[in-house]
Amino acid sequence: MSDRTVAHDGVRSAVEAYVAAVSAADPNAVRAAFHTDAHMWGYLGQQFVSAPIEAFCEVVAAEADNREWTLAYTSTIRSVEVSGDVAVAVLDEYGYQGYDFTNHFSLVRQDGVWRIASKTFFRRDPDRPTTPDAAHPATVISDDSPR
Repeated sequence: MSDRTVAHDGVRSAVEAYVAAVSAADPNAVRAAFHTDAHMWGYLGQQFVSAPIEAFCEVVAAEADNREWTLAYTSTIRSVEVSGDVAVAVLDEYGYQGYDFTNHFSLVRQDGVWRIASKTFFRRDPDRPTTPDAAHPATVISDDSPR
């Protein structure tokens, strides 16, 4: 197996550990999936969220007794890209606590272990467009864009 394949599989395993942890409503397992300094940013509807990952662990812990949503919960790792000891992965979640999310994870490999260093997320709400509009323009940078 090539180093690239091993790294790619390691990143996928780290993301899968996140999925297993939130599915089990296990805040300790969520903590283990993230780097100790991890942070998250994103949108819950129109509400912008910026918090240390411990705040997410508290949300997961609060759901420990109400896990009916896990019956319908599924996820798909859409992409993984590895560059040395850093990586990015995109995870689509369906039915997480009744909502669909897209998560963009940045991961780092430290002492041979892949952990999520940051989580940027978007909750796909029916009343919120998922495409750019005048209020939220998109910036696209391609390889041939001037820098």
